[in-house]
Amino acid sequence: MSLIDCHAHCLPPTILDALREFAAGSYLGRTLYADEGFSSLEKHLALMDRFDVEKEVINYGNLLVPAARARKLPMDQVVKMVNDYIAEASRIAPGRFIPAAAVDPLGGEAAMDELDRAVEKLGLFGISLSTNLDGRALDDPVYEPIFERAKSWNMPLWVHPGQVPQAWQQALGLNNRYLNSGVGFLLEDMLCLIKMITANVFDRWWGVKFVFCQLGGFLPFTMGRFDQQFFFERRVYEQEKRPMPEYLERRVVEYCQAFYVDTHTA
Repeated sequence: MSLIDCHAHCLPPTILDALREFAAGSYLGRTLYADEGFSSLEKHLALMDRFDVEKEVINYGNLLVPAARARKLPMDQVVKMVNDYIAEASRIAPGRFIPAAAVDPLGGEAAMDELDRAVEKLGLFGISLSTNLDGRALDDPVYEPIFERAKSWNMPLWVHPGQVPQAWQQALGLNNRYLNSGVGFLLEDMLCLIKMITANVFDRWWGVKFVFCQLGGFLPFTMGRFDQQFFFERRVYEQEKRPMPEYLERRVVEYCQAFYVDTHTA
């Protein structure tokens, strides 16, 4: 059986250098991006050979926004730099890497043109997204053109937890790496999934291959609670004689058929 690592990150060295300096001035710390694997596919390849990994998916997690800020460049320029770099760098080992396309969901038609270029001309496979960008989660209509392309190309959407909102960091005290990643990421994953369910995103795009990181966050461990809420909500709508929302036609556990998760948390 082939072993595929579907959760790995790599960015151009010029971006990583700026990102390291940017992180050094915050609680994230100077060592967060210190590993050379963040900008060297040669390091990835050595680890893949060591652990018998046949292929590796490269995505960009939630790094594009801080990368743009660190380099003091507009997002469209950073996205193009990432796509050009990863298309070239992944050629060191043909067939071993599956480099995803970076995209700016808030960039309008120009961003969709860049996504088309990345996939159709550079040969990148799949689309790298985060659960939110500037607070706009995947239930926002701005993502619909991306979902349409994923469906048309029959390509996966690799979804990484987004930057934990500043308001959460303050309200929940997530002002260190341990809590930010250990709690904030998992909460962010689950919140995005439930938003997508209640906004009927999965109903509209059933069959599109959404792949969420970290087991989908806390969601697998809260199925019982969402079952209770499902039956409660249905009863309320029936008693009030209001039309039943489409998302209440399926339990949350049934919506789990609409997406994949990786085992990064396991």
